[in-house]
Amino acid sequence: MVPENKETIEKTGEERQVYAETAETTQPEQSEEELRALALAYAKYLADRDIVPGEATFVEPEELLAQEEAATETVSELEETPENEEASEPAETSEPAETSEPEETPESEEPKAAEKNTSGRNKLFTDAVPDEKELRRIERQLARSSEKGAANKIVNTFDNIQSGICNAAANTWIEFVTTAHKVTSTYRQSRRIIGLALLLIGVFAAVVLAVFDKFTVYEYAYNGKILGYVKNQEDVIDVLDIVGTKMSENSTDGSDISFTANQNVTFNLVDSRGKSIDNSDTAVNKLVYMTDIETEAYGIYDGKELAAIVKSSADAENLLLESMDVLSKPDKGMELVSAEFTNELDIRPLNVLLSSVQSNKDALEKMTAGGEAEIYHIVESDENLGRIARTFGVEPINIYDENNENVVTQIEQGDKVCIRKTYAPVSVKMVEKGRMRETIEYETIKKESDDYYEGDTHIEQEGIDGIQIFEGTITKVGGEVTKRKADKIDTVREKQDKIILIGTAERPRTAPTGTYVMPIHNYVLTSNFGFRWGRLHAGIDMGAPTGTPIYATDGGTVVKSEYYSGYGNVVFIQHEDGRQTRYAHCSQLLVTYGEKVYQGQLIALVGNTGHSFGSHLHFEVVLNGSPVNPRPFLGI
Repeated sequence: MVPENKETIEKTGEERQVYAETAETTQPEQSEEELRALALAYAKYLADRDIVPGEATFVEPEELLAQEEAATETVSELEETPENEEASEPAETSEPAETSEPEETPESEEPKAAEKNTSGRNKLFTDAVPDEKELRRIERQLARSSEKGAANKIVNTFDNIQSGICNAAANTWIEFVTTAHKVTSTYRQSRRIIGLALLLIGVFAAVVLAVFDKFTVYEYAYNGKILGYVKNQEDVIDVLDIVGTKMSENSTDGSDISFTANQNVTFNLVDSRGKSIDNSDTAVNKLVYMTDIETEAYGIYDGKELAAIVKSSADAENLLLESMDVLSKPDKGMELVSAEFTNELDIRPLNVLLSSVQSNKDALEKMTAGGEAEIYHIVESDENLGRIARTFGVEPINIYDENNENVVTQIEQGDKVCIRKTYAPVSVKMVEKGRMRETIEYETIKKESDDYYEGDTHIEQEGIDGIQIFEGTITKVGGEVTKRKADKIDTVREKQDKIILIGTAERPRTAPTGTYVMPIHNYVLTSNFGFRWGRLHAGIDMGAPTGTPIYATDGGTVVKSEYYSGYGNVVFIQHEDGRQTRYAHCSQLLVTYGEKVYQGQLIALVGNTGHSFGSHLHFEVVLNGSPVNPRPFLGI
C-alpha cells in the first residue's frame, strides 16, 4: 500500500503502521541444530501436503486464515509456558518498567516484534523434530514428490507452449479486428458516395440498353443471303427445325435439308431504322419458300465428271471416305492390299439452288451406284452454255429452261436453268490377296436342230456352276477383275454349260403354236367356269344358233370325235405340254379320231345334243387331266 504523507498523519492525529518493501529487519542468530530442526519441520510440512519444493502453492483464504490463527495460538502457548527444562532463563519475563525515555516508534519496535515471532516459530519447529524413521519416510515422500514435480514440469512446459500459441492467435485476431475496424470505418464514411455512384452507373446502363434495344434489330441470312429482320434471334432459331422438315418434304430428290443457327443461318445486329420486322410465321415462309435462292455448295469431281453435290466441304471430305469404304470391300477370305480412286477426285465450290443440294445419303448413292438428278442453277454474269455444261459435266443439249421443258439455246444473266444430269459411279482400283471360294459361272450354248420346228427351242442340257478355291492376288477396277495371279487353284466342282437346241424344221399347219384363238366368232357368254347347282361346271357356255361353225383353237391331234355321255357330240384335241381342248353339244362332227388339225380349222357345228337346254358350245381346257378356267387362254 502507498504510505500516507506526514501532513495526513498530523491532521488525523492517529498512529498508523507503515509497510515498506525496502524495510529490513535484523534476524536473530540461530544454531545449526535449530536450523536443521527448521529444515526437517519444513520438509515434513511439505511432504504432508504433497507439495514439491519450488512449486507455487495456492491456499484458499479460509485455510490460510485457519493456519494463521493456529500459529498465533501456538506462539501464545509457548510464551505462557517454560520453553525448556534446561533453559537457564525463566519461562516468563516481566515487561520492563516504563521510563522517562522517549516512546519507540513503530520502526524501532519492529525488530523486537520480529525477534519475538521468530523465537515462537523456533520453539514450534524445535518441538517438532522427527525421529530417524520419520526422516526416512519423509525422504521417500519427497522423492515421489520430485517425480511428480518432473511430470508437472512437462505439463507446465506444454501449458507454456499452449499459452504462447493462444497469445499469438489472440494478437493476430486483435490485429485483424483492428484492421477490419479501420476498413469498416473507411467504408462507412465512403459507402454513401459509392452507393450513389453505383446507382448512377446502373441508371446510365439501363438507359443505354433501352436505347440500344429500341433502335437495333437482328438481320438473319441463309448462307450469306439476307432474308429479313427480327427483333429477337429466337423468332428464327425456334422455327429452324420446322423449316428443315418442310424443305426436305419439298425437295425434288428427297434431300435431307437442315438449318443450323450460326452456321448456315447467321445473325447480325443492325440499325432498326427503315427496317420491316418479321415475326416467326414470316420467317418460316421466307425460309421455306426461298426456291429461287441460290447457295454455294460443293461438287465432287471424278476427273471432269461431276459425281455429287453436297452443302459443305466437310461433307464432301467425309463423302470421299465413305464412298471409298463402300467400293473397296474385298471378297470373303481376301485382305485389301491397296485401294485408290482410278481418277483424281477433287472438291470445288459451285452455285446451285438450295433444292438441288443433295443429302449425304443421296450423294453417297450417286457416287457408288450412279443415278439421275435435276440440278437448278441461276446464270451468272460470266457464264454461257458451254461453261455451264463443263461445270456440271453435261452436254449443252442437257440444259433446259426453268420449267424443265425445252432445251435452251440462249441464256442471259439471272436466267434459271435446269440441268439434267446422269451420274456415273466413281471408279476404284483395288488389290486384294488371300484365299477364297470362287463360283465359275456356266456358259449357255445354243445349237440348231431340225428335230424341232422353226421358232421352237429345247433345252438339251441344264447348266451347273463350277466351284474352285483360289489362292493368290486379284486386281479390280470399278468392280471388274482386270488381273489375276493365282498361287494355287483347287477345283471343287467342274462347271457344266447349258445347251439349248434351236428348231430349224418347217412348221406344219397342224403344229401347235401355244396360243389360242376363239372357237366361235359370234356368241353370248351364258355360263362361266365354276360350281353351279352343287357341282363343278368345268367350262364356259357360249350361246349361238345351231349350225354355227366351230374352229380348233390351236393345232393338235384329234383324240375323240363321237357322242360321249352328257357331252353329246364332242371333239377332243390334244395339244403339247399336256393341254387338251374339248368342244361339246355339237350338231355335227367334221373331223375323225387321229386326224391332225391346225389352228383355226373348222372341226364341228354348234348344236343342242347331250345334257343341254339350248343351242350352245360348251368349251373346256384341261391341263394334265384337270379342268382349268378357259377364259385366260382366250383372253376374255
